[in-house]
Amino acid sequence: MAAPLKPPRQPLVAIIGTTGTGKSDVGYDEFAPKRTLILTELQLAVDLAVRFNGEIINADAMQMYKGLPVITNQISVGEQRGVPHHLLSQIDPLEPTWTNGLFVREAQRLIKEIRSRGKLPIVVGGTLYYVHALLFDGSLIGADESKPGDLRFRSQEEDQSQFPILDEPTSVILERLRQVDPEMAQRWHPDDRRKIKRSLEIYLTTGKRASDIYAEQQEVKQASGNAGGHWETLVFWTYSETEALRERLRKRVAKMVQSGLMNEVRTLHCRLRECINRGEAIDRTHGIWQAIGFKQMEAFLNAELDMETPEALEKKKEAGLEDINIATRQYARYQLRWIRQRTLKSFREHDSMDLLYLLDSTRANEFSENVLYPAADICRQYLAGEKRPRPTEISDTARDVLTAYENENESTQTTKFKVKKCEICDVSLATEDSWLKHINGKKHQGALRRKKRTALVPVGVGIVTEVDAGSSRAP
Repeated sequence: MAAPLKPPRQPLVAIIGTTGTGKSDVGYDEFAPKRTLILTELQLAVDLAVRFNGEIINADAMQMYKGLPVITNQISVGEQRGVPHHLLSQIDPLEPTWTNGLFVREAQRLIKEIRSRGKLPIVVGGTLYYVHALLFDGSLIGADESKPGDLRFRSQEEDQSQFPILDEPTSVILERLRQVDPEMAQRWHPDDRRKIKRSLEIYLTTGKRASDIYAEQQEVKQASGNAGGHWETLVFWTYSETEALRERLRKRVAKMVQSGLMNEVRTLHCRLRECINRGEAIDRTHGIWQAIGFKQMEAFLNAELDMETPEALEKKKEAGLEDINIATRQYARYQLRWIRQRTLKSFREHDSMDLLYLLDSTRANEFSENVLYPAADICRQYLAGEKRPRPTEISDTARDVLTAYENENESTQTTKFKVKKCEICDVSLATEDSWLKHINGKKHQGALRRKKRTALVPVGVGIVTEVDAGSSRAP
């Protein structure tokens, strides 16, 4: 797809990347000269906003919580450099995390407002399923504009209050989905509660079957001649090599401790105990309680209340900090997998790989040369409708990483596998490997022999379900 030769009608810049790669803050480098420190601490999103009259929309779920700037790694007021930041530090820690739908609704509203002021909207954040929903899925769920926004985008609690079936066991939700949208019901493994529930939720809240919405989207894609239609979003992917990123993340955790991490986790722990003492039910599997930093330090916080010995406290504190380091590295790996498996795939489907630029932030002391300046040049060309460089041309790292992922995608293409159900054993299998393992296993073979001995007609293995088990098209 050739680069456009005219300015985008609806400009939008998004910045993605794993934690610690410089989307908003490159972090502290204790070995760099003071002058370099100033440069490396410049934030890419803020730098672009200052250069191109932009406003920033936060797309990090944890950074929406207020009063916890350290544990959520929020940008400081000084670092914002006067640039308006939206969806940052605005909800109470006891509120549930926003759903994709709520985020998309608010982000779309803000994007329109920012454009109406003649400014450039810049979306930045590490909650990649938020960004993905906004860039690739937002138009899908909001396709029926005849439905009011408060019906199409609400919290899970609101939906479950009006539609109690969404809180029922998965088998009950699946049976209802089979009645209203059998095509979608066949698409999912019977145990995949999230996708089954979401498919029914779409029908209940929009009045349209999810399968019809997806079919309409495919028709639009085919009519437009490409998967993306009028794709105009410029995306920067800040990327750091593994070893450099590990060291940067370690230093960032140390800096968080110096900046008041322990005070924040103590405050959270106090609020949690107050809620428990009042008999309030707290869902610890969602919201701020899943922020990296709190649950890893909970054993230490409990030990403090139990007045354990200083030696025991220090040991639990060190163990908690090490767990934070481990969890942070694991989260970075998860984000990288998401970009590789979901984001790159969607860009290819939209025939828009020429709008995805990888910026190498591995060397903190070269952040300006490798990240800020190239991003500014590319953004200027994008807004002016000028010819831009190919994404693989801006650095050796960009060429190597993007080419490697492209080759990886091509080499792992396989024939789609249908969800299969063994009627004899009453079990559903979602992959070819698990299916073959099951039908060749002792348990199935024994059940098959017993069934054959008592059957009046020849017995085979029942195979049910029509659609690719590995599909990721549903929200």
